[in-house]
Amino acid sequence: MRSFSKSVSVEDVLGTLEELAPFDLAVEGDEVGLVAGDPSDSVDRVVVCLDLTPRLVRRLSSETLVISHHPVPEPLLERVRSPVIVFHSNWDVARAAEALAEWLGLEDVRKPDPLAAEGRFDGTLEYLLSRVEDVLSPPEIRVVAAKNRIRDVIVVPGFGLSTDRFVRLAAKEGADAVVSGDLTHRTAIVASVLDVACVDATHASTELPGLKELSEELSKRLQVRVELRPPEHPVGDHYRAFQRRTARS
Repeated sequence: MRSFSKSVSVEDVLGTLEELAPFDLAVEGDEVGLVAGDPSDSVDRVVVCLDLTPRLVRRLSSETLVISHHPVPEPLLERVRSPVIVFHSNWDVARAAEALAEWLGLEDVRKPDPLAAEGRFDGTLEYLLSRVEDVLSPPEIRVVAAKNRIRDVIVVPGFGLSTDRFVRLAAKEGADAVVSGDLTHRTAIVASVLDVACVDATHASTELPGLKELSEELSKRLQVRVELRPPEHPVGDHYRAFQRRTARS
């Protein structure tokens, strides 16, 4: 059984993160790094999460360091009594997109964009959907079925279908599909026009491979316990929950 030291400094964790994905890789305007606490603080546990949520904040001790992938909303940051590091687009650029591509079994993976990875798939759209469901287990999958034969796929953790940026990139690169999250109406229309299939496996689920790899790397390098908090989907199906409650009453 692996033994852990009693504590590690926040500064040491920042140094380890810098080795994994230098903070200056972050896109312009992305606030990464230490956003709460002091580098000299000592912690005995590290929690890696997609989002710092009110529920998680209530469970934290001052000796727990949170590494949040997404920037923390200011109203919530004001409630935090624990050190918090944001490790966002620098990690996306360094490894997160490749991690998603590897989970999906893409081959000959390359980077057509700092935030995206592209690889060979060579199968049907149905098989791609089954692969997405098997490895990511998203709560839902939304699809723009522009074509059935998929030979090349672009993946973007999280936000990639919120605009038509990566659909246009796929068309330019000759890719047949984009797998990401946050599909919008406009992106779906553009994808249909450009004959690019879109697979929206939700923002949170497409971030999971990168978060898991990050937590595993930190576990290898740090002498304190590192925990991965499963990504939470902030938008629930409240209408169906309401229907179920109504049926029981």
